[in-house]
Amino acid sequence: MADDACLVCFRSGRCDLDGAAKALADLKLSVEQRGHELAVSYPGGPVLRVVYAADGRVAEENAEIAQMHPQAAALLPCEVRFEVLIDDLDAALQEYQTLFAVQEALAGATGGFVFNTWNCGFPWSE
Repeated sequence: MADDACLVCFRSGRCDLDGAAKALADLKLSVEQRGHELAVSYPGGPVLRVVYAADGRVAEENAEIAQMHPQAAALLPCEVRFEVLIDDLDAALQEYQTLFAVQEALAGATGGFVFNTWNCGFPWSE
C-alpha cells in the first residue's frame, strides 16, 4: 500500500467509482479498473490508484481533517472519500500534471475537499 495519498472527502451519494472513472476519462486520462480500484495516468506519467472508502472510520477522519481548514469544515458531513494512492511521491510531484488533473476531476465530480497526506495540506485554498 502507498504511504502517500491525496484524499477527496465528500458527502455520500454524490459519486461512486464509476462516476470517478467517467470524470477522469473526460480529462483524457487513461483509466483502467483493477478490482476495486482505478489505475489512472497520462501517457508516460506515473500511475495513481483511486479507491473508494466508506467504512466507519472515514467520516470521523474526514471531520478531523476538515477542522484544519474553514472551507473544508463548511462541507461537513463528509462520510466517504476517494483515496488517491501514490506509490512514488517524487515521480508524481515531478510530473504534477497527472496528480493535479486527478485532484481537479474528483473534486469537481464530488463537490468535496482535497487533502494531501504527505504535507497535511490542502492543495488550493480560497
